[in-house]
Amino acid sequence: MSKYKVAYYIRISVGEQSKGYSLEGQKSTLDDWIEDMGWKWVKTYCDEASAKDTNREKFQEMITDAKHELFDGICMVDSDRFSRSTKDLLNTMDDLLNYGVKLHIHNLQHIDIYNEQGRLLLTNLATYSEFFRGQLASKIRVGVKQKMKTEWFGQAPYGYTILSDDIGGRKKNTRLIKDMGEQKVLTKMRKLRENGKSYSEIATALNTDGIPTRYTRENKKSSWYSTTVRNILNRREVVLDATGNSDKNA
Repeated sequence: MSKYKVAYYIRISVGEQSKGYSLEGQKSTLDDWIEDMGWKWVKTYCDEASAKDTNREKFQEMITDAKHELFDGICMVDSDRFSRSTKDLLNTMDDLLNYGVKLHIHNLQHIDIYNEQGRLLLTNLATYSEFFRGQLASKIRVGVKQKMKTEWFGQAPYGYTILSDDIGGRKKNTRLIKDMGEQKVLTKMRKLRENGKSYSEIATALNTDGIPTRYTRENKKSSWYSTTVRNILNRREVVLDATGNSDKNA
């Protein structure tokens, strides 16, 4: 009898690489898990995007493959990797079951989420997480709005780095300055796009040329994905350079 076949769904958001949700970290956790379970891995789907993003390319590809019975189950480290909406999570879970595909959540691995008690627990945990994120986001928005009146707040967009003054042991006058190495890569990406290359083709070109991503670490290579390229090139927020002038190409 053939082994139970599973796919991995891995989602990373900007800034999460160093917070325990790196591509390598999620994959390693799932590898150890399916080895213990005696399951067979067949494919990994990875998106670098928010779980609220309805255009997650690899997620949609995975759903299509599920309908074509490429695997029996989908493994993820946590339910919020799959969806941050409780309603969407449960609806997709039910839709996949119609094709004989089950979800397997590492953080709930000892719970049968397909019986009444397990589904209730999954629903409660997902609802709590959704509520907590909403409350936290509301508080952050207030702080961000106030700080952005005078200085830059948040992670530096690709092509820039953050510079702050140390005043009395606290960071003040936070602003952006151009990272010349990333600016060269950004220029290359824009030229390829102007020449009619797709986001996927640009990502392939960057990987082929050995250009590291922002999250590449020594002995731990991180690859470019079409979603990463798209997010960088489609960014339209106004950022500040070292002189305080707006740069609408960031």
